Parts: sequence; structure tokens; C-alpha cells
Amino acid sequence: MNEVLNNIYTRRSIRRFREQAVPKDLLDEIVRAGTYAPTGKNLQLFRFFVTQSAHTIENLRAVMADALKNPAYNFYGAKTLVMVTVPKDAVNGIADASCAMENMMLAAHALGLGSCWINQLKYCGDEPEVASFLTGLGVPADHHCVGILAVGYAAEEGTLHPRKENLVTYLD
Repeated sequence: MNEVLNNIYTRRSIRRFREQAVPKDLLDEIVRAGTYAPTGKNLQLFRFFVTQSAHTIENLRAVMADALKNPAYNFYGAKTLVMVTVPKDAVNGIADASCAMENMMLAAHALGLGSCWINQLKYCGDEPEVASFLTGLGVPADHHCVGILAVGYAAEEGTLHPRKENLVTYLD
């Protein structure tokens, strides 16, 4: 089977990670793949905020848990997070960032790593405490986070969910 198609068909969301850190060279490749995502008018307005700092990850988790009113909130034990942001007024921002997220998930899988797209920051990022924390990390105040990519070595297999039927209609 074609290597690219095989990578697409075998990638799974991972929701439990091992303690092992992601080496910098692999992380660089994953983020680089994100920068190669297509963007509307080739504006490339997305920004990537990468952390492997246990302190930063825990503080982000805590501020989000408070905003979500969910003390059990976590990042599945991932030791690496990549936040993908775009300007709030970017017409194609969500689509552009989504393409970047998918590129990074496929790159992680190709490199033997697991990943999971985490959405909650998209919903609570404008809460004052969360926005202040993000600004403190260097995220521009006029940006919002489309997603957080949790990356690491999988501690368990991802689940293959059956594909729904009748999703495609040929119009010719």
C-alpha cells in the first residue's frame, strides 16, 4: 500500500502516553510538517507554541481545569504540547490551523509517536485567567487557539473506530 495512505489509515488518537520525552529532532520534524500545511492565500498566519516543560504543562492544565470547572482535566499524560493559534479575525484561520494539526498528527505517527488533538482551549481560551496565562506564554492577545496537540510515545494502542457509511456522494 502507498506509504502516505497507509499512514492516514493507521493513525489513531492516543489518550495515554509513556513518561519518555520526545527527542528534539523528532519534535522539530513534527512542527516543521505543521508549517507545510496549506493556508488560504498562502498567508501562513498560524503560530505554534511548543512546550515540554512539566511546569508549563501543569500550569496550563490547572488554569484550563478551573475554567472548565473540571478538576480532573488533563492532557493524557503527554510530556509535549503544541498549541496552534491563529489571529481571531483570520478568515481562513480555523481551516489553516486544522490542516497544520493534521499534518503534525500524521508526521508524529510516521515517526513512531502518538498524538491527540485536544479542543478545550478553543472553548475556554477567552476566559480572563486562561487568556492572561496564554499571553504570559507569548501567545498574542489577538490570537485564539484552534487546538492543542498532545504528542508522545503511546502507552496504549489507539482505537480504530468503524467508518460511517454513506458519507460520500458522487455528483457526476
